[in-house]
Amino acid sequence: MKAVLLAPEFAATDGGIQRILRLYLTALAADPAHTRVELVALNDTADQLALHPATTSRLILGKPLAVTGCGGSKAAFTRAAWQAGSGARRIVCGHIGQLPVAALAARPGCALALVAHGIEVWEKPSPVNQLALRRADRVFCVSTYTRDRLAELHPRLVPRLRIVPNALDPALLAAPAPKPPPEGRPPVVLCVGRLSAADAYKGYDHLLRAFALLPPSAFHAHPELAPRLRFVGDGDDRPRLEGLARELRIADRVEFSGRLPDAALRQAFADCTCFALPSTGEGFGLVYLEALAAGRPCVGVAAAAVPELINSAVGVLAPPGDDPALAVALAECIARPWDPLALRAAALAYDHPRLIAALAHAWA
Repeated sequence: MKAVLLAPEFAATDGGIQRILRLYLTALAADPAHTRVELVALNDTADQLALHPATTSRLILGKPLAVTGCGGSKAAFTRAAWQAGSGARRIVCGHIGQLPVAALAARPGCALALVAHGIEVWEKPSPVNQLALRRADRVFCVSTYTRDRLAELHPRLVPRLRIVPNALDPALLAAPAPKPPPEGRPPVVLCVGRLSAADAYKGYDHLLRAFALLPPSAFHAHPELAPRLRFVGDGDDRPRLEGLARELRIADRVEFSGRLPDAALRQAFADCTCFALPSTGEGFGLVYLEALAAGRPCVGVAAAAVPELINSAVGVLAPPGDDPALAVALAECIARPWDPLALRAAALAYDHPRLIAALAHAWA
């Protein structure tokens, strides 16, 4: 049985959707029902796919793998998806933006599934996407919150909705056991994400304002050990956020590191005291799991799917939009002793074998 994965992007960048779709490709190959796997990516070029470790070989878990990069051409993507759909028994569409093409590619007798990541499916879809949703046999929802939002919008879809939580990259769990944060250094609050004006729901402004409000109890006796805030990521909103840090008079304690390669990012998690992202639009929150896998507690807000991952055992939640309360949460997370091994154990509940099992079960 051939299984096909249609992706908006797979290798060109390294966002959360790209990372989880890479795990989906492996999960499809791990399903005994699938004898071969095919990937069609809209925005990746053939060269980018050829260089990525997940797609350099023509085999995946010993099964034939066919890969097509369409370089951003919607026409090429439509043609490639149609060709891939020939003989396919299952097609997984990695984003609702490509669902109309996936619905076209799915021949009679082919099961079509959509991966619903979060915010992109929380509002009423366009007429063409709404029509394509009628063709979907399954919708894989990454969280209960996303499932419930879809059920409210599309009552007729309820029998086809399945919760398939995201998973951690096995490479993160193959790293050495996490250790406590380095001693004798200022506490570091780490935030990782794309600094885009389109992603205002991530709450970077609130994090900066809350950091500026940290109560004195969060500070060490020596001024040189005052907590620091580090942003990892880049985007068109970075200059404005840097300006806000200057306006709040905390620029000397806020670092904007830009994008980092994987090894440097893992080191950033190891060097921080806690992770913080006060996002109100997380359909799952993969980056929180990545922090937990590194043995670091998380600060977030009680909104969307975040409470499904973050509780008092692994972090601190504040009400959304409440900067003083977020400051108190940061202070508590900095001051409270945490067991890095227990935090990683919580992340292990979302390992890759769980995704493989959940995905295989979700077709039923």
